[in-house]
Amino acid sequence: MQLNLLSVEEILGKFKHTFSDSVRFHQVDSFGIVHNIQYFYFLEVAHTEYLANIGVEINPNTFKHFLPLMTVHNQIDYFNPLRLGDSFEVLTRISWYKNSSFEFQSVVRKNSGEISAFGRTVLVHLNNLTFEPESLPKRILELVRNFEGEDVEQVSELNGSE
Repeated sequence: MQLNLLSVEEILGKFKHTFSDSVRFHQVDSFGIVHNIQYFYFLEVAHTEYLANIGVEINPNTFKHFLPLMTVHNQIDYFNPLRLGDSFEVLTRISWYKNSSFEFQSVVRKNSGEISAFGRTVLVHLNNLTFEPESLPKRILELVRNFEGEDVEQVSELNGSE
């Protein structure tokens, strides 16, 4: 899904998780504008917070043993810059899942309501010994479906590759 500013209200209604933060000095360039790579850090924190919020226990072994995930695609579109001191929120959802992969969508929005960025991240669940794709745990799929309801799509393997 591409974000265009005409469909923002429809899209934002699908996001049920919000992570809030503010811009710190080490995240900006010499003009006081958030460096583009920082947005990926914002998204990654929001993804972890999302998983904790839906019931995944986050501890040092979560992503090594229980839920080993590999990012295979990151995309971000920038609209309005965040600046030093700005408060913002990251709205996060899982938009689709397949047998071993899923997509996070995220909207970075200033507290004023102005959209700063829209990101998509695809993750693949791996076997932690072979590093080969492995089916997502049923418990994780249940948590996602319970949280997202009808706003998450199960994509059949016939519709696309893993």
